[in-house]
Amino acid sequence: MAVIASTLVPMSSRITTLGFILLLTGILTDFWLVGFGSDLFHMGLWQTCTKNICTKVNGSGYINATRGFVIFSTALLIFGMIFSCLTFLKFRVGRITACLGTAVLQSLSAMFLLVGMSVYTAETSYSVLNSSCNYQWSFYLCWTANVLLIISGICHLLAHQSSPIPGYESYL
Repeated sequence: MAVIASTLVPMSSRITTLGFILLLTGILTDFWLVGFGSDLFHMGLWQTCTKNICTKVNGSGYINATRGFVIFSTALLIFGMIFSCLTFLKFRVGRITACLGTAVLQSLSAMFLLVGMSVYTAETSYSVLNSSCNYQWSFYLCWTANVLLIISGICHLLAHQSSPIPGYESYL
């Protein structure tokens, strides 16, 4: 069982790092929504650019909600990455291992990211379906990061379950 944990932890840490890079890239770039046709533009969470002139996106309700959920998700992911580093030190408090803490934090991060992305998708789907707008790579990077966070959280949970847990037998 310890062999499974020693294989899963490095793999899930790499997946977490890749998810973090994709999430940051997706959040900080402004190619979430791209308009083709006469009004060529691209829009992100922070700014809209039309004909090489960029303006700050006014904080409408869904943009603010998406920003909030995505930023909170990123903060949870950073704490999850710190816990992920502690797994290499075999950190534990009683029966709670760093793998379990990482799994919980990454699952919460994935949940908040899922909510934020769903809010954005629900509010902009009408524009995508009824005009010449399309979602672009920044948007898809965040969705890919969400999938990677779910996979990484499951891997850390499996690593926690496969690690030996001290119980009353170890004191005999």
